[in-house]
Amino acid sequence: FATNIIVIDVEKIINNNNQYIQILDDIEKNQTKNSEFLNKKENEIEIFYQEIQDSKLLLNEDEINNLIYNYNIEYNKFTLLVEKFNLHYQEEVTKIRKLILDKIVILVENYAKKNNVDLILDSTSYIIASNDLNITDLIAKELNDLDIKLEFESFEQN
Repeated sequence: FATNIIVIDVEKIINNNNQYIQILDDIEKNQTKNSEFLNKKENEIEIFYQEIQDSKLLLNEDEINNLIYNYNIEYNKFTLLVEKFNLHYQEEVTKIRKLILDKIVILVENYAKKNNVDLILDSTSYIIASNDLNITDLIAKELNDLDIKLEFESFEQN
């Protein structure tokens, strides 16, 4: 008996989904708005560094070392905050992609049941296949027709 096989490009479906594109745009705007405080903090640290440089002729070695120590603490706190900021938004995008993937899986499962499909391959799992086997556009359209509630949380600095 013949095996009924279909092919799908999951990455293409996710990356071209209208709701996904919109939420990425919203996230980018939110990142830009929330990064203003990081820019302010970075400027403060740069001013602190410049003050240390300007004070080297006026202060003794212990005072300079104390300022450098305090600067390093502030700089490390800032670096951790930037990492936390970036990680937060990466995790939000990952959650959104997982939600969309879950919807794609449901759509593909329904298609497979209706069309007696035995095997479903992602486009990254094969070298060449007939375009007749590719249901990417069909699933992409069905996904775009769904009203998926995509949300993200804004970064909260402590």
